[in-house]
Amino acid sequence: MIEFDKLDDFFAKKIIIDDRFENAYYDLHLHTKASDGFLNIKFLKSFLQEKNHLISITDHNDIRKSIEIFEEKDINTIPGIEIGCEDGMEILAYFHNPQELEKFYRIYLEPYRNKVRMAKTYKSWDYYLEVLKQFDTHTSIPHINGYVQKNFIKNKDYIEKIIREVDSIETYNHALSIKRNLKAQEIRKKYDLTATFGSDAHTKFDVKSYARLENNEISEELKILEGAKKIYSIVGLGGKHLKYIFKK
Repeated sequence: MIEFDKLDDFFAKKIIIDDRFENAYYDLHLHTKASDGFLNIKFLKSFLQEKNHLISITDHNDIRKSIEIFEEKDINTIPGIEIGCEDGMEILAYFHNPQELEKFYRIYLEPYRNKVRMAKTYKSWDYYLEVLKQFDTHTSIPHINGYVQKNFIKNKDYIEKIIREVDSIETYNHALSIKRNLKAQEIRKKYDLTATFGSDAHTKFDVKSYARLENNEISEELKILEGAKKIYSIVGLGGKHLKYIFKK
């Protein structure tokens, strides 16, 4: 299900593989308290201890925790961000170093953050893809076949233009069903792109669930239980977005 073999060298060269994925954790889509998640650096450090890992914190229009964790000893990470465009389109952008990420953010994103919508800015997708060409980055479309407004295949009539501009398609998102992820894989194959994948975690539960999947430990019974717990997580995320709106 997770296309480890389709990962671009941008990431693969940072993964330490000893011919096995046991006790490994490769997650290129994580959210912390800096945006709409509930994860913190302390938990991630503890969770990743003694694990073969590579992660990227990709908060919505925020870089604080992505830069902070880069300074942590023994954390194998790539600086990242989930860019929210003015119409709800989202782009994952990964950088080689935090200095470049911070430069991009301070000049091209922070001045245009939406005052009431955490996951949006006042700039378009083509603006961001053009700006990112100034940096040595890797771009990916997250949850391309997601639910409701995050189903970019149905909601964005220009999606093919973006597919032809980015480097990868996120072909496994732990928040989505197997069927939806398989559709993302089909799109990646059609356009001959590389793949990214991740938990899209907002809670500790999401991280642990994704880790069990990577180690092939999820049973049908666990899937039912995790589905129920996911509803609880979604309610909590909605609360964070509402708090952001009223705070602004």
